[in-house]
Order: sequence, then C-alpha cells, then structure tokens
Amino acid sequence: MAQQSATPSPSVDQRRSPAPMRISKIQIQNFRLLRSTEIDLDSETTVLVGRNNSGKTTFAEACARFLQTPPLKLTLADFSSECYPEFLEAWEFYNSGDEKSARDTLPAISLTVEISYSKDLHAYGPLSAAIVDLDPNCTKAKIRLEYSLGGGKLAHFFEGIADRSDSGKADLESVLTIINDRVPAMYGRSITAIDPGDVTNRREITIEAMQRILTVHFLKAQRGLDDEKERPKDLIGDIFQTLFDAAAREEDGNSQKNTVEALKEAVADIERQLGAKVSEMVEGLIPALQSFGYPGLVDPGIRAETTLDIARVLGKHTSIRYDGAAGVTLPESYSGLGSRNLILMLFTLLSYYREFASRGNLPGLHLIFIEEPEAHLHPQMQEVFIEQLASVSMLFPALHEVEQNWWPQFTVSTHSSHVANRAKFSAIRYFRVENAPEANIGCHTVVLNLTDAEDIDEEFLHKYLTLVRSDLFFADKAILVEGTSERLIVPAGIRNSKHELGNQYVTIMEVGGAYAHLFFPLLDFLHIPTLVITDIDAVEQSESTSRLVATTVHSGTATSNETIKKWFENPEKTAVQTPTDLLEAAKSDEIISKNRYLAFQVPEADTEACGRTFEDAFLLANPEVEGLTLTKEIGDEQLVREAAGRLKKSDFALRFAVDQSNWKIPRYIQQGLDWLVSYPTLTEPEQAATGVVL
Repeated sequence: MAQQSATPSPSVDQRRSPAPMRISKIQIQNFRLLRSTEIDLDSETTVLVGRNNSGKTTFAEACARFLQTPPLKLTLADFSSECYPEFLEAWEFYNSGDEKSARDTLPAISLTVEISYSKDLHAYGPLSAAIVDLDPNCTKAKIRLEYSLGGGKLAHFFEGIADRSDSGKADLESVLTIINDRVPAMYGRSITAIDPGDVTNRREITIEAMQRILTVHFLKAQRGLDDEKERPKDLIGDIFQTLFDAAAREEDGNSQKNTVEALKEAVADIERQLGAKVSEMVEGLIPALQSFGYPGLVDPGIRAETTLDIARVLGKHTSIRYDGAAGVTLPESYSGLGSRNLILMLFTLLSYYREFASRGNLPGLHLIFIEEPEAHLHPQMQEVFIEQLASVSMLFPALHEVEQNWWPQFTVSTHSSHVANRAKFSAIRYFRVENAPEANIGCHTVVLNLTDAEDIDEEFLHKYLTLVRSDLFFADKAILVEGTSERLIVPAGIRNSKHELGNQYVTIMEVGGAYAHLFFPLLDFLHIPTLVITDIDAVEQSESTSRLVATTVHSGTATSNETIKKWFENPEKTAVQTPTDLLEAAKSDEIISKNRYLAFQVPEADTEACGRTFEDAFLLANPEVEGLTLTKEIGDEQLVREAAGRLKKSDFALRFAVDQSNWKIPRYIQQGLDWLVSYPTLTEPEQAATGVVL
C-alpha cells in the first residue's frame, strides 16, 4: 500500500507576498575547503548535497562563527590549504621591502553577504546601516566580514622568520610554523558595507549592527538521542527555557508574554510559602547552634530566604510525555527516536522564531542552518519534513497572536536521497571537491547550482530521481544499467570477483537504453565518473514489412538503442552505421567521452560471436550454466539468443545474483568496470595536507 503523504500546507503564493528582503548570495574566501566559493540561496529552502567532507557543514560554520558576538578567533588550520603559499609570498615581498604588496598578498578569510530588497520597502530598519549607495534604482546591499591582519602588525607578524634560515631565505614550512600562533593573536574581524555599484564606497559597521541585520541559527544533527548521557528531556527543557526568555523580552502584550507574567506571579507565591516553612526549620535549629557557641558577639544572625529560578525550573524539570491508555502518560523515552527528533527539531525552530520575534516587528534576515535532519527519521518522515519545512514560516507566526512578519531562509545539509530528491531541483546546491591546480597544494570546494547545467531535462530528472530515490548526489562514481538483470547481477559480479570497485562509493541506477542519454548533461555538469552499460540491440529490416526487427549482431544493419545513437551523433565521433561498426568503435576511445564510458556487447576473448542483449552476452561468457556447447564462431549468436529467449528474466537475475556465484562477468562489462575503477577519484581533504604539523 502506498504511503500517504501529509496534507500539503498552503503554498507560498497563497499565504503571503514575497519577502521584502532576502539573502541572494553568500561568498566565502579562504575558509578551509571554501577557497573561493559562491552559494546562491533559495528564497525559502536551499538543500546542500554532496559526498562526505565536501564543505557543507563548513559553510554553515563559517556563517555562524563570523556572526558570533565574542571576538572572532580563527587559527591557521582554518585557512584554505591552497592559500598557504601566499603567506610565503607575502613574507618575500616584506623581506624585499615592499610592505604594500606584502599586505595585499597576505591571505584573509572573508564572508560576503549579498542582500536583495524590494523597491517598495517602506522602512529599511536595521538594513539602513548597510546601504551606502545613492542610486534610487539599486535594490541590493553587500556586506563583507573579513578576518585579516590588524593594522600596524605586519613587522611583528613576520618577525624572526629570516633568522631561522642559514641562507636568509625562508621556506613554506618554516613560515607556517612561525606564524601559527600569531594568526589568532594578530588577526581580527572587520565588517564593511560595500556599494554594489562602486566597491571603493564603503562604510564600517559594528557586529551589533550586523546581528540586527542578520540572525543566524545552526540546528545540528541530533545523533545522540539514543545516548543515555544526552537526555532528550534536558534538550526539550532547554528549549522551553529559551522560549521563556524570548517571551520575557517582548513588550507587545501577546499571550506568551501574559503567560510569563502569570508564571512569575505563581513562582513568587510559592517562594513566600516555601520561605515561611524553611524559616520555621531554621529557627528550630538555632538552639542547637547556640550550644556550639553560635552566634557569638561578632557573628551575624541567620535567617532563611528561598528563591526559585523559573528559567532553571523550566530548563531542568520540563519534559514531554505521551498519552497512554486509561489516563497513564508515558515518558518521552518510550517514543521512537524519529518522533523524538522531529519534536525536538520543531521545538528548536519555534525557539529560533521566538528569539527572532522578540526583537520587535522590524525588517531583518533570518538564516537557519539544519544539519542532516534525516537522523532517526524513517524515509517517509524525511520526505514530509523537507516538503513541509517552509510552512513553519506561516505556522509559527499564527501562534503569536500579533502581526509578525517572518521570512526565514532555511539551508539544509543532507546525505539522504529522500530529502534531496524531494527538494525542488532549483533549490539543490551540489558541493564538489576539486584538487588544486597543478603545482599547488590542497584542494577546494566548488558549489554547483543544478539549474546552471546546459541542455538538462529538469522535469524528467527530478521525477526520475524522486521515483527511484537515487543517491547520485552522494556517490563518487556511477553505473547506469539497462534493466533489472544488470542492476542485480553487476553488483554481485563486483562482489564475487573481489573487484577493486567494491571499495569505492558507487551508485547503480537502472535507467534503460531509451533514457540513459538524458542523464549525460547532469553527469557531465557534476563531473561524476560514469559507466553506461547498455545493449547493442542489433536490428534489420523485416522481409515482409518495412519495420526493423531484432536480429543477431553480425546480421544486423543498425541499432535501435537510443543511447548508442545519441552517443555517436556527436560530430567528434566516427560515423557508425552498423553493429559491426560499433564493434570496431569499441576497440578505440570512441566509447569514452570525458567522464563517461559506454559499454555495449563485444565478443568474449578468442571468439567471434557477440551477444545482442545482456542475457545473450552472459551465456556466451558462461555457456555451462545452461549446458550450451559453443563453437566460438558467429553461429553461436543465434544459439545463445534462442537459449536466452527461453529464460524468465526475473528468475535469471535472482539465480545468478543470489543463488550462484561461480560465473564470470561478460567482457564488455568487465572492461567498463576496469575503466571506472581506474578513473581518478578526488583527493580527500586530509590527503591534501602540506605535511606541516600546525
């Protein structure tokens, strides 16, 4: 039975007009993997996808740390490894007496926020501090937060470097070793509003002004809900305490504010009653104290006073309970981890809204990062979460009982295909790690917006990826296969042969020969090494009709396979007319295109016969499984074709994927797997280190 999705919430267009201001783009320079990275943000929800260690959490951390109130303290390890040589280059300028070039070359970490706002905005509110242009038609603001060397500190920063070398020159390792402790001591944060039309027109603003413009929250993955050391009730209690604090700051007389006042009065009454009882107990102890000589002539008298901290009461003694049978309530730990995580996330988001709302009904930006919301959620719950996330921007203000504008922008990082494939295609940002250019060290992240891919069939791909729950966005490499038989047997062949590909992160997708070519623009755009396994599908013209009918490979006059035809339509490829032309092309680089390899049937070693389909090729490679006697000549093509026709495909696939393992992979697939495993993978960030211990 199909899983029913939650009732859809009202669409954005139904609920309100577009946000009067939003973050359109964030640029990050020199922060860890984010060497020079630009991320376009969706007006509602942006979904960050990509393999592990590709910089998704780093992006969130950069935004959160640059907006923190305490002085920003970053270390040399926070700088992109690709910019390390620039420290040496800056020192060389300084050592030659060119201090201006030295300062210009010295790396800095920066985060630039581009803001778009409506012409109809009646009041800029806090944003006015960032608007420095005089152009009445300009609807953009730009703010740069930079972590750089403080003024007048250049000499101290490079002090003693040349003295460490016998030649009077420094190498990269010695420079990095000396400045390691100086970076957090001498670097500092500056915040500048920049005119979008004139970068020389700037204004310094304070961190307090920046925080009024942009509020950033970071909801981390809740992986510890099943850990006894991390009590969920403490997490829930802390959220209630945050909600209480936010309501206490408000001055609009809403119901939450009234509830806070009522709680304070109730606690004050309890304090008076409890204080009287405690005082009686203390007075009863005074005779005993007097017997020990207390109080003496100079000792103060004692009395009891009871004070209850309502916030502490909420934080430490508030939990969620569930309805049970016959009026018995059940503790939170009796619920599944998925339900607890969902409740925790929603309460946390509510606390973020209340904190934002407590600042008053002022224009402002609210950026909320949500890290891996799929933790503990079953697949259907994951899909509903990402579909309904934007609706909380309408739901929470409705609970407030006063008019409150709230247009949050959510940024969700995920490793879940259920979350990624349910998101709008236009909202997905793919994080990809690239090795540094030759002669440089390290690696960096490139962020790709899927809608920038050329010739992409967005509607088809989104429907397909959603339907099959593909994990393409998280794989290092991909294999596209023709049908169910290949989808089941190819992974089994990799396992049985202990192929090296079994140690790499590879996704296998069943796409069919008629549709595989529709994935090519996306695969090329994402630079994912891909093996395309398809059938040669030889056909010839029927003697009785004008239609093309299936035939053996060496009898065929053409191929009916759309993927093969599209592949060789490329003007850079040799014109292919017949299946025998294809067999010749398979011996050359014609079947390789950038990061893609096209694998179709070829004869096994030392034979002439070639299969038309996967089943034909499998029997040519393993004739003993059906008791066939082959001559290794072209005539075997008809023999295996007839034998394959007697097979039931589903039984055939399960037989060799599950029950039997003493068989070999057809040659055309083996060649493709060997190509794919040899295709270089991207360097892991930790493998791109300089060798310098920081």
